[in-house]
Amino acid sequence: MQKRNPNFFHAIDFDENFRVRNIFWADARSRALYESFSDVISFDSTYLTNKYDMPFAPFVGVNHHGQSVLFGCGLLSNENTATYVWLFKAWLECMYGRTPNAIVTDQCKAIQGAVLEVFPHSRHRLCLWHIMKKIPDVTPYCKSYDVIKKCLKAIVYESLTADVFDKQWMEMILDHGLSNNVWLTCLFNDRTRWAPVYVKETFWAGMSTTQRSESMNAFFDDYVNSKTTLKQFVEQYDNALRSKVEKEERADFQSVNSSIPLLTDFGFERQFEEAYTHDMFRKFQNEIKGLIFCNLVEVSDLDGVRAFVVTDVSKGKDGATKKTAYEVKFDELKQEFRCVCCLFEFMGIICRHCIKVLIHTNTSVVSSYYIMDRWRKGIKRIHNALKNCYLDNMSNDHMSRHNELYSKFSYVVDAAVVSEEKYVFCTQYMDSLQESLLHFSSANANCSSVGVTPSPVRCVHSPKKVRSKGRPPTKRKAAKVYRSKTKHVKNT
Repeated sequence: MQKRNPNFFHAIDFDENFRVRNIFWADARSRALYESFSDVISFDSTYLTNKYDMPFAPFVGVNHHGQSVLFGCGLLSNENTATYVWLFKAWLECMYGRTPNAIVTDQCKAIQGAVLEVFPHSRHRLCLWHIMKKIPDVTPYCKSYDVIKKCLKAIVYESLTADVFDKQWMEMILDHGLSNNVWLTCLFNDRTRWAPVYVKETFWAGMSTTQRSESMNAFFDDYVNSKTTLKQFVEQYDNALRSKVEKEERADFQSVNSSIPLLTDFGFERQFEEAYTHDMFRKFQNEIKGLIFCNLVEVSDLDGVRAFVVTDVSKGKDGATKKTAYEVKFDELKQEFRCVCCLFEFMGIICRHCIKVLIHTNTSVVSSYYIMDRWRKGIKRIHNALKNCYLDNMSNDHMSRHNELYSKFSYVVDAAVVSEEKYVFCTQYMDSLQESLLHFSSANANCSSVGVTPSPVRCVHSPKKVRSKGRPPTKRKAAKVYRSKTKHVKNT
């Protein structure tokens, strides 16, 4: 792998008998992808994939098409905090110490502890789906279970401000006598890490769950099985990612070489069509389509900052019509707007409520601030320039050298542009380097490495088979609350 992929990174953790304990690796393209999309990652390790039953732990992100991309992955011997700390540190070293702005995981205490230790400054969000899925298991014997469940979902998904969330939560606890429910108490105390109203002002690329990690797990499921060895896994890893690369390249081609018909004559719609990839522009158009359900009322105008209430009419799952009022503020001088729904902050897409205000105020174009580079098409990103090992024959020495040099120089550029002094130094050095290369003799260029002492070879043992409490019928590990429940049923 290293020979075919020069910027390939790997780390192996051995036990005292030099037996493989934990493994992490990332190919050159995964590392380059992280350069462009390091703002948010999803991490999940609940997948059993090979003959040793080692959990598969992928680091997953989102590219400019909204597609899931891999930033590296690990195979683990166990799921304790120390193991996750080792894995996170290996991944961080691989990514040159650049921590993600935000990370989504499940409620696993071991993962939470490792995130706190290795990524203390990253915004950590807990998977909302896993939390809401546990409601039937922690409140099943309440007399008014259905009412509580409906109330809880309304509080979680419909609260627009933190104050409203807190107030309605406490009312639910008092009304239904849930003061002694430990799970709900712990959940409320930890609300800043999972409740949508508390995390919506952070950019998550639209992620609220670890679904992307789980989808990546399911994606690899087509290429491996419970008898797959580590060697076979690495080989199949290449095959699996080939289709990912091809899918992204098709989307790139379509976004650059075709256009999507506009729905309106508004200048800002054309702005986004010209800037964004097809997938992300369609998300913006969905907001435009939602305008027919919105009504606007201006409520104040103070020092050039106008406030509006946009009422959005929608249908609930029960079919009932629901009206929700969203406050939007618009600074005419700065051309800045903000909605209480925080769709732009959360996903990078302007919401229908703000679009309604733009139309009302005759604003034809928006500031470049609202056009995120991470969703743009036509940008030259590092990973696009890398001719990856999945699509090309990496036995070609010329291509291998090109990839390795390109990767190294990209990081030199990042380091040099931060100051004038570094820029001048780098420019002078590059000029000198270029001059030297022009006069470099072909004899020197073709010299082989002589006198290099090969590294001593040690016998590496296969990992031990991970001992679990009982393999579930599917490769997905059941959450603790489900496992204990199943065990209880069997004992009875």
